[in-house]
Amino acid sequence: MMDALKKVIVAAFVAFVPAPSVAWDAGHLDRFLGSMSCGLCDLAGANLVKMDLRAAKLNGADLSEARLLYSSLIGATLSGANLGKADLRGASLFYADLAGANLGGADLSGANLVGANLSGANLADADLGGADLYGANLSGADLKAANLASAYLYDATLLGAMTAGANLDAATQCNTILPDGEVSDSGCGDN
Repeated sequence: MMDALKKVIVAAFVAFVPAPSVAWDAGHLDRFLGSMSCGLCDLAGANLVKMDLRAAKLNGADLSEARLLYSSLIGATLSGANLGKADLRGASLFYADLAGANLGGADLSGANLVGANLSGANLADADLGGADLYGANLSGADLKAANLASAYLYDATLLGAMTAGANLDAATQCNTILPDGEVSDSGCGDN
């Protein structure tokens, strides 16, 4: 009787618990890890935590909901990639090319984006709290409702960026080009 009850409980659990919404292509992951290049690959939901992915070439790849916590993506090419809802907390993205990438809803809190190209990127609802955006290019980026609290925006360019509803509380702005072309030096004395 107890075994039958266990089977019913397991069957009910399996029937009503949603399956993960993303799954990467194992062949694409193997190809990428072997060559560090895989444009248009399906790596959605891949677990790439603390990986050394320097200079990786992932143009147009699907990395939505991927876990890239504390990974090194220094100099990586991710232009046009889908990183929607990806977890990039503490990741190193020095001089990474993320032009036109989708980072909507991504967690980039504490990430290092020094010199990164985020021009035209979708960062709506992204968490960039405490991120280092020194010298980053955010021209034309969608930052609507993004969290940039305590972000470091020294020498960053936000020309033409959409910032409606963005949280810039305590963000350091020094020689920062704002969306309207004005230069903000409001945080220069805090360095």
